[in-house]
Amino acid sequence: MRTVLLALVVLAASSAAGLADPIEGDWRTQAGPMANIAPCGGKFCIKLKTGRHAGKRIGVFSPTGDGEYSGTITDPSN
Repeated sequence: MRTVLLALVVLAASSAAGLADPIEGDWRTQAGPMANIAPCGGKFCIKLKTGRHAGKRIGVFSPTGDGEYSGTITDPSN
């Protein structure tokens, strides 16, 4: 019984991880610093993780369907 329960917990955890949107995660920007894209209020926020502007939010995207997104990215120096 304990083995079956553990298997169900592992299966549920791996299924939940599989539900993450493909846009989520850490990405390198065109300028070089790393940024993180994460859910925020039904949208996806982009926050710089490295570089001179680390910690600054630089964009917000909304899913539009069929794996496409619409949003804005701003220059962190402005």
